[in-house]
Amino acid sequence: MTNACFVDTNVLLYMNDPREPLKQTIARTWIAALGERDLIVISPQVMNEFAHSVLRKFPSIAMRELNGFLLAMQPWCKASLTATTPLDALAVHARYRYSFYDSALIAAALSYGCDLFLSEDLGSTQRIGSLTIINPFRVDPDAFLSKN
Repeated sequence: MTNACFVDTNVLLYMNDPREPLKQTIARTWIAALGERDLIVISPQVMNEFAHSVLRKFPSIAMRELNGFLLAMQPWCKASLTATTPLDALAVHARYRYSFYDSALIAAALSYGCDLFLSEDLGSTQRIGSLTIINPFRVDPDAFLSKN
């Protein structure tokens, strides 16, 4: 059974992207399913990446709306960044060859104890220790969460 799911920035961006209606629906379905089970975990890095991407990709979004998105994410921000996060990220990067920033997200997820990592950008079904990376756009959330 899944005990915590780290959600990558790209999933949260799709949740709010009207240009990708199918991915928007899928991302919202995943977030709703995870939210009902209180499984969502992000880190401050995800919030920073989200804000940066929204400001860059959606300049028409009002600051008030972006502020609202960030406030809504705060309860999910459970995985902290510590002085060891860069060292742990470097080890993930060296072994799995993910970008350093993706490796930092993985390190934060592992540090928190997540067993699931939701991302479109990383190798789906890749295992890193106790963490399994899945692409949410290839897997039905209810089917996956009911058997895990």
